[in-house]
Amino acid sequence: MANQLLHTIEKKTKRLLWSLVGACTGKAPSPPHLPLDFNSIKSVLIIRPDRLGDVVLSTPVYESLKREFPHLYIRVLVENAQAGLLADNPNISGVLAFDPKQPLKVFRQLRDEHFDLTLTLNKSFSATATFFSLCSGARIRVGYDHKENAWAHNIRVPVEGPAKHETENNLELLRALGIQKTQSQPRLYFNSAETQKVENLIRQFRVSSEKPVVLVKSGTRVAKWGWPWEKFKTVIEQLLESTQVWMVNGPGEETELQAVIAKMQKKPQLLPLLSAKELALLIQECDVLLCNHTGIMHLASAVDKPVCVIFKHGEIKRWGPLNPASVVLEERDNGSLSTNTVLTTLLEMLNTLHIKRKS
Repeated sequence: MANQLLHTIEKKTKRLLWSLVGACTGKAPSPPHLPLDFNSIKSVLIIRPDRLGDVVLSTPVYESLKREFPHLYIRVLVENAQAGLLADNPNISGVLAFDPKQPLKVFRQLRDEHFDLTLTLNKSFSATATFFSLCSGARIRVGYDHKENAWAHNIRVPVEGPAKHETENNLELLRALGIQKTQSQPRLYFNSAETQKVENLIRQFRVSSEKPVVLVKSGTRVAKWGWPWEKFKTVIEQLLESTQVWMVNGPGEETELQAVIAKMQKKPQLLPLLSAKELALLIQECDVLLCNHTGIMHLASAVDKPVCVIFKHGEIKRWGPLNPASVVLEERDNGSLSTNTVLTTLLEMLNTLHIKRKS
């Protein structure tokens, strides 16, 4: 209760501060005529300073812009932890990576680039994203219409409206500029070293070409958003009777996973720590991914692979998996989702995939 009160106070204080900044700064430049004339636009900065899944789901914006206007110089600003996701992407001219502990370091780069247009993709208000948009010095600044930073953008997209997937929320900014032909599928691009590494891993760990492979990621960024390990363990042990189960881990999770797997009677294969793009390639080569509602689910969307995902928080319509064969299992209250439900769902998904392959 005390933490929630502090969070509310902090949020209201930030809003007040941003309102004061706006009052001192004044209004944004007058809005340009719409639809926007991209013949006069040379450079674009797309801002998405968030977590892994947010960056993955922003990739349709880059592809849509580049396909429609090949002449554009497109830079993407992301947190340095997510910069590797965008390596090898042919739709962008480069990545500006910032350190959350030292955000001012990227200020000079922003000013030196002389951007014509910025797109701030955050549908929820982000002080960080707003700051970077202002630092860019762009004459056209596009973003969602928040009370805190309405003065910072001269093209504003309404926040209200029917619930949409985050990929569509991102693309709404392009539609506001008059771009109707868009690509909605998230996509990552891989280099030969990443492909070779994952191919070698698969050769090392695959024990049978006949048995399907279920990839499992049991960890999550916030513990209360994760399904209990004991339940994952029960499902994994039963899956191992008819399938191969590979487990992947995030930074800092490997030691704990090794310890709990060592106590299991039937043991899954624990794969080494991989980069996000390597993990996406691995997901692409497996049959089904089982995970909590976390960033890895969006990697599966980027390689169009089915997911059995457990949602304990968040809006499914906005953040759910995109592959139509995916299944979302909700557990909003503690203990309501049984291991039998998860196991049955996974086996049904595998059976459906097997039938499709044979037909």
